[in-house]
Amino acid sequence: MDANPVTALKPSDVVTLPPTRHNRALQANKLKHLLVALSVAGTPLTRLAMRLLLLTSVRTVALRGATWRELNLESAIWAIPGERMKMGHPHIVPLSAQAIEVLKNVRQITQAKGADDCLFPNVRDKSRPMAATINAALVRAGFNQERLFRAHGARGTFSTWAHEEGFAPMAIERQLAHVERNRVSRAYNKAEFLPERQRMMQDWGDYLQRIDG
Repeated sequence: MDANPVTALKPSDVVTLPPTRHNRALQANKLKHLLVALSVAGTPLTRLAMRLLLLTSVRTVALRGATWRELNLESAIWAIPGERMKMGHPHIVPLSAQAIEVLKNVRQITQAKGADDCLFPNVRDKSRPMAATINAALVRAGFNQERLFRAHGARGTFSTWAHEEGFAPMAIERQLAHVERNRVSRAYNKAEFLPERQRMMQDWGDYLQRIDG
């Protein structure tokens, strides 16, 4: 049987990575390098996980613990329950067309059937979510040491772009699930700014698609 030459490829064989220190947000040129590097680093499922992380700006722990029960592809909504969120509040994540396409590809790979199936199952035990595979893929892609960038940096990258595009700061904060600790003055609303956030996340998906084209 002939060997597959792609399996021997390293990200450094495909792309030269520019310096990225201290887990900073990535500008367009460095983000393009990241997208290219991740196209050859890690397993296909890990690549899709990183892509979805970029497209949704959720925390890594929220992504890893997700089940299909939380997702409604028809309504383009990801509803994360409060017990899985850092601040204990439920969180609604609008899904762009690009994010929905990623999710369809994920389901095709995992062949998930049940609502309680892990979105990104562990390779050794499908009843458990994946381990810290995303950051491992980033290290393999060359994002370590002087080029330090970890999965959490995806949130800062999105936030920088959204502010530069002029979206309402409060809508950006809601998308990042940043919640004021003092809720005496008004109640928490998990769907607050949803129409603007839907537009924002679709624009973000379109932006990633353009620079990756």
